[in-house]
Amino acid sequence: MDDYLAQGIEHLQAERYEEAVQALTNALRLTLGDTVQALYYRGIAYGYLGDYEQALDDFNRALAQNPNFADAYNERGNAQRFLGNVRESLQDYGYALLLDNAHTQAYYNRALAYEALGMFAEAERDLTAALQNNPTLAQAYELRGTLRAQLGDLDGAIADLERYLRMGGGRAFDNHSETQALLITLRLRRLWRRILRRRA
Repeated sequence: MDDYLAQGIEHLQAERYEEAVQALTNALRLTLGDTVQALYYRGIAYGYLGDYEQALDDFNRALAQNPNFADAYNERGNAQRFLGNVRESLQDYGYALLLDNAHTQAYYNRALAYEALGMFAEAERDLTAALQNNPTLAQAYELRGTLRAQLGDLDGAIADLERYLRMGGGRAFDNHSETQALLITLRLRRLWRRILRRRA
């Protein structure tokens, strides 16, 4: 099993997802012992292939064998979210965070789920937790900036979006010009707000 598991992980890291599924399926056929890792990685590969139902099945099977596997709850939450089961995904991210309260990706992914439900304050809180764990997570600054703008925190939004651009996030995620345009809008809104306060 170990050879096929290693091959599957190697294919997964190289973004050869179909080959990863095949190698990990071979690993599962040959083993008589612990299959949790093979199921977990195959679930991730299925997710990258867009087969979220099969991914969900693999994560369920992995968690049936190891109910304390925080990463598997996080990935199952992703599969649920991509299937449109956003409220169910919140439960899985919550389980991941109960098991590992420093799970940066679970905080970030739960923020995406909260955002999809229009729960912007909750999403902003989770992004702050994610950034406390990993201040280099550029996309969390971008998302928190847009959420803070919606929540009326213009100073916070501008600071987050400026940091996102300084970190190179706009180039990495190909939204530099859109983020610059949003920053200009937010700065104008902030200026107008200050003018109105002076007049009041």
